[in-house]
Amino acid sequence: MARKFFNQKVSGSSNKTIAYAIVGGVLVAMVIFIFMVVFTNQSDAGDPIIEIRDLVTVEVNSELPDKTLFFAELQNVDEDDINISFADVDLSKVGDYPIEINLYGETYDTKLSVVDTVSPEIHLKNYNIPIGGTYKPEDFVDSCTDNSGEECTIEFYDLAKNQDGNPIDYSTYTDEGTYTIQIVASDSSGNTTTPDTVILAIGESDIVTPSTCNYGNSVYDSNTYILGVNVTENGCALDLNLYQDESITAAAYELLNQDTDKIKKEVAKLNINASASRTLNQVVSPVLNTTGTGLVGYTVHQELTITYEDGSSELIASYYINTDGSRTYSINKYNLS
Repeated sequence: MARKFFNQKVSGSSNKTIAYAIVGGVLVAMVIFIFMVVFTNQSDAGDPIIEIRDLVTVEVNSELPDKTLFFAELQNVDEDDINISFADVDLSKVGDYPIEINLYGETYDTKLSVVDTVSPEIHLKNYNIPIGGTYKPEDFVDSCTDNSGEECTIEFYDLAKNQDGNPIDYSTYTDEGTYTIQIVASDSSGNTTTPDTVILAIGESDIVTPSTCNYGNSVYDSNTYILGVNVTENGCALDLNLYQDESITAAAYELLNQDTDKIKKEVAKLNINASASRTLNQVVSPVLNTTGTGLVGYTVHQELTITYEDGSSELIASYYINTDGSRTYSINKYNLS
């Protein structure tokens, strides 16, 4: 009986049924395995955390920002799934542009602000006229360009003072000799250069009118002070008692305000928790000449501190502003410009 049992034939249909059952079981096991892997990875990653910024800023005629900059918080999100269209944005024109973000079936609205926070770049030249001739601010300009592509507005610096703190009236410069002229350039967004000095020569160009400095010359300790604004006139320091005069300090605070607007926009681009507070410590300090008898100008210093929800704080930037608006850093943790 045993021999007969082992020698009997098995029909082909039975073989196929068994094979199909085995293959089906393997497929089901694979599907279950893949599902478990995907589910486990999603569980490990957690739910997406998305918080949209109200506004992102870029400089005019610059490049489009990275799409992640529109998020104050972005976790457990694949960046390839973020869809943003910049079709209506014109980077050559200052203004606010609506931005629509599509992510995981949700639509978020924000804005891209194209701004101009950079002062024009101006190069000046000395100018010579005959006795009785006239001159205008543009006569002292060799070139002036602005990042907006627009023309610069050129003006005499209307807050210029003489050594005694009295306003300078350039229309009184009519006698033969040489005179110091201060020029500023601005753009349509209100960015203005710090006053720059050139020479007006009336009559023979080689005539130099000697200056008598009532309060000493303009030499200061450059190893100690990084000068942001120079207020000297014809190489002479001003009366040091004028150091708090609003018309004298105006140029320093103008430089400070321009930089403040700039750094606020720079920090807005950083991926810093939206709930963290930002504090700017600002100091404008007078600089005297080496004899201590006259005012040369001012240093302009900024410190930016971030305070987090847990009460901890971090000093992320400390720097002096130079006369051309650039910065000299002692601390710059986020590589600000």
